[in-house]
Amino acid sequence: MEEIILYSVLSIIIICNEFVHASVCDIKYELKENEEVKIADCKNKGLTFIPQNLPGDIKVLDMSFNLLRMIGNNSFVNYKYLQELFLRQNQLDYLSNNSFQGLHKLTILDMSENILNLSNVYSAELFHPIKNLTKLDIRRNMPQPIDFDADYNYPDHAFGILTELSFLGIDMMPLPHFGSGFGHMITLKELHFDSCYLVRLSNEIFQRFSSSVEQLTIRNCRLHFVVTDNNALLQFPNLHVIDFSGTFMHLKHALQLLQPYRNKSITTINFGHVSDVSIDRVDIPYVLTITVDIMKNLKTICVENLDLSENGIVDYEPGSLFSLDHPKCLRHISFKGNRFLLFSEKKLNEIQYFLRKTVRLKSFDYSYNAVNYGIKYSGTSNLDFNCSFHSCVILPKSLEKLDVSYTIAYTFPAIYLLVPKNNSLTYLDVSYSNINAPMIDFQIRLETFISTGGDYSFAWNQLKRSPYHTLKTIVWKNADLDTAIRLYGNQFFNSIRSIESMDISENDIWFFPDDLLNPMPNLTYLYLSKNSFQSIPIQLRDHTKVQMLDVRKNRLTSVSSAIRDWADKMQELHGMTLHLTDNAFECNCDNIDFIRWIQTTKVDLDSRSYKCKLSNGTVIDTFIAYNSLYELFADCKNTMWLTFASTLLSTFMTISLLLFAYNRRWKIIFSIYGVIRRVVERKVRRIYQYDVYISYEGDIVIWIKNVLIPKLEIEWGLTMCIKDRDFLVGPSQADNEAESIQNSRSIIFLITPEFLSSHDCMFELDRAKHERITKNLERIIIITKDITITDIPVEFSYIWNYAFIVQWPENLEDLDDTWRKLRMLLTDGLITNT
Repeated sequence: MEEIILYSVLSIIIICNEFVHASVCDIKYELKENEEVKIADCKNKGLTFIPQNLPGDIKVLDMSFNLLRMIGNNSFVNYKYLQELFLRQNQLDYLSNNSFQGLHKLTILDMSENILNLSNVYSAELFHPIKNLTKLDIRRNMPQPIDFDADYNYPDHAFGILTELSFLGIDMMPLPHFGSGFGHMITLKELHFDSCYLVRLSNEIFQRFSSSVEQLTIRNCRLHFVVTDNNALLQFPNLHVIDFSGTFMHLKHALQLLQPYRNKSITTINFGHVSDVSIDRVDIPYVLTITVDIMKNLKTICVENLDLSENGIVDYEPGSLFSLDHPKCLRHISFKGNRFLLFSEKKLNEIQYFLRKTVRLKSFDYSYNAVNYGIKYSGTSNLDFNCSFHSCVILPKSLEKLDVSYTIAYTFPAIYLLVPKNNSLTYLDVSYSNINAPMIDFQIRLETFISTGGDYSFAWNQLKRSPYHTLKTIVWKNADLDTAIRLYGNQFFNSIRSIESMDISENDIWFFPDDLLNPMPNLTYLYLSKNSFQSIPIQLRDHTKVQMLDVRKNRLTSVSSAIRDWADKMQELHGMTLHLTDNAFECNCDNIDFIRWIQTTKVDLDSRSYKCKLSNGTVIDTFIAYNSLYELFADCKNTMWLTFASTLLSTFMTISLLLFAYNRRWKIIFSIYGVIRRVVERKVRRIYQYDVYISYEGDIVIWIKNVLIPKLEIEWGLTMCIKDRDFLVGPSQADNEAESIQNSRSIIFLITPEFLSSHDCMFELDRAKHERITKNLERIIIITKDITITDIPVEFSYIWNYAFIVQWPENLEDLDDTWRKLRMLLTDGLITNT
């Protein structure tokens, strides 16, 4: 019997343990190749171990972004069906030989962005259980080497066992040596190098690899100029993707590497930023003019995607850059970040022929090309334009994306760009561009239009001239739209009715006319950051499709209740994201509801803690304010009650007037109104029963009766608490004093010679300090009468920072000023402590 009981207890413990561990990760299901796959998502959980209590039939385990330092023996034996394992961005520096024991079905292993040393941790025993891997990614593991002159031998005995690999991602050392084991990877298609420290791309580097490789990536080798041998790629005759972007070998030398691919087809050649200003020699100058000889290899290749961006190109010879043998192959081309003039009268025929033959070209990037300065743009109308009278270039009908942003270029005479009828152009970026090649468009069906910087008039005239009923996205930043909105009001956005996403940040806009956004019923994403809004435009309440609103870096002091209610409604309808960072929020009585809303709303905010300023100028954040509402805003309760009272009475008056309109007995109604008003007033007064509590000792009571009471109560209308007059019989003196001080807005200490020896007054001082700290007491006033300030009891030194001192004058001429100061303290509280 005891064994059965023990077994039951152990069973419960095991079940609970499984539940605890399993709850760390999220178990999901995804459809892959028509098969439902169970996934354990353990990303970013702070784990230092491999969980052992996940479902045994998971096929994908993602342990990325955790704190793993090692993987011990048999860590995965419970997951024999695992096909994909992701260990990216941990702190792995050790793998045991049996780390992957039992993972015979594993096909994908990603251990990138760790600190694994190629020489020390990779062994044949390690990879033997997973020899059927098809993808292995161990890039960004190796640290920057100290010695750049020593050969580095890769552990080919370990990698040689992975004969099924089709993808290998690894780091590139300065002088790499790949042994014969790498030749066993006869199915390898993709070879990617990262954390690149290469200093020489020699003919011998890839000799051991299989010729099956189709994609070769060697990116961002920037520490040293990479010397190249012309036949370095000879081992890979079947390459379809060559990506050397950011590897400093100079464009001239990079193009020479294309010798093995003459008259072949290549999908992608990315030689972006292979030249750098740090490489500037007589034989390979950074300032480069493309010649016929430099282009001799590339000219013959049928290439689909060509990137020659950021290479210091300042010009090209006739018959070179745009004299490709197979222009019809091109789909995407980028000359971004160079400094050459694309169109000129001298080379007009060549560029016209090139663009006429690029019948499959989809994107053309000529951004960030600064050639000339001081250009005056002159637009032209579509009407009656004839190429026979002007120099013009007709863009391909297939072109979908054109980027000429940040480009300054001038030709004489001007060359016009024609967008033909039945074109495919959907994306146009002319941000900060200044070119005298006016674009003449016929029935453009733009979906994305970007015109950042400069004056709004160019973009606005373009939009007015050809209303884009297909336009979905517009980015119109830093374009003086504030002036445009003031000039044209509600008519400004009339021509862009189909907009779904609009970014008009950085325009110094401070208000929206009432119907400005009405032409855009499908508005979904609105970016208003870095403007001058003091409140979120109330007109947004009429837009029910908005899912994203960005109002960062404006001058908002709050978010109105109407906008908060609208945002909550949008969240319920379809989800809502609201960005509010870097505004001038205030943490005061008027913003209590806003401070609460930040913490309680389901809207996706960019933060739950925004900087805000208290009434005294101190800057805190809204999260602290939320957690300290009572302490910070206890003195707001009177205001809140007054608001409640005002709302209640206003509502009742409205009802009364309606009943009066229907000939009801209005006298009864107003009698009820009077009763409610008195109840509300009593409720408000219950917060502060007295305006002033007087603390005194001795025969000063005569002065209080004959001087102070007539002034404060009769003339100023304040209510005073005087212990000799107002204390109830029954409760103790101390209880009466404590309760009365708590229910008073202010306290006056009348300090006279008799006050100095009063223990009762010291008790009142302690209560005043307590109520002031808890924010129940608004102000403490000290009146010295027949005594000097230096004789004030030392106990008062603890309240100097927030007490107001009034020395009663002996000279009657100064009496009016003293009464005036006292009245300001008791009624307005607007003067500072002096």
